[in-house]
Amino acid sequence: MRFEDALTAAGLRPRDVVADGKWRRCATEDKPKKRNGAYCLHADGRGYWRNWATDLELNSWRDEQANVKPVDQARLSAQRDRERSHRIQAMRSARAFWNDARPLNRIHSYVDRKGLTPLGCAGLRQHDGLLVIPVWLGDWIISVQTIRPEGDKLFWPGAPVKAGAYVLRRDRSAVTVFVEGLATGLAVFQSVRQASVIVCFDAGNILPVVQRIRPAGSVCIAADNDHKTKALRGMNPGIEKAKNAAEYIGAGVAYPTGIEGSDWADYPIEHGEGATRRIEREILAGSRYVQEAPS
Repeated sequence: MRFEDALTAAGLRPRDVVADGKWRRCATEDKPKKRNGAYCLHADGRGYWRNWATDLELNSWRDEQANVKPVDQARLSAQRDRERSHRIQAMRSARAFWNDARPLNRIHSYVDRKGLTPLGCAGLRQHDGLLVIPVWLGDWIISVQTIRPEGDKLFWPGAPVKAGAYVLRRDRSAVTVFVEGLATGLAVFQSVRQASVIVCFDAGNILPVVQRIRPAGSVCIAADNDHKTKALRGMNPGIEKAKNAAEYIGAGVAYPTGIEGSDWADYPIEHGEGATRRIEREILAGSRYVQEAPS
């Protein structure tokens, strides 16, 4: 399979493919007017891509006909060292951006537009009108996600996201809920009064976060229902990846139905009064008890 064919199969729609070893953003089949995809193709026949519309996972491709000579190995090793150095520098830049951002002094317009309240926003910041969400890996900020008032989202260029999360924590929570995006996390946190919520940013990142945190007690994966993607491509990545993560630890899964939108944050917008009680009821009903992992 050619690299171009692999990109097409993954739902990416680049205008052209350039083998220069640089990450290039591109449109996706689901979001043709945005740049939710990215690819990187090296001249030695190594290719990588991400589709943020369906999956945060880094996918790889290799040209089986590529003939890498021994002399090229040193150059490839040096290139990998440079890439690692760039990731480290990107993480430092993301932390500097976070440190330069200011605490929210009022509800951000993105949160307000979603029909949500400031509850759960204390750990967020703002920078020149952008809502800034830290991506935590343990005690370290490895990246940030910025959201414009109209909803456009970007991760810090070059910084890793895999296994990183943002946690909405309650001291005495009865259930731990994993979600994809911030708005969904806030909607669940504001609706399920006993919940601590872990924002994983994308369906493909739920499993890595679950594997790292390994929660015990009552756990629910509150999935997005990507029914429009299923109608278009025959797959529902929100539900499928949530079920994979849930199966890994024996957690339950809940996802919204009967709405035009795809996630739990769309419930209050579409159903108004009574939506929060329905969210709480369905997520608590969908949770399952997870035993503590053996040490």
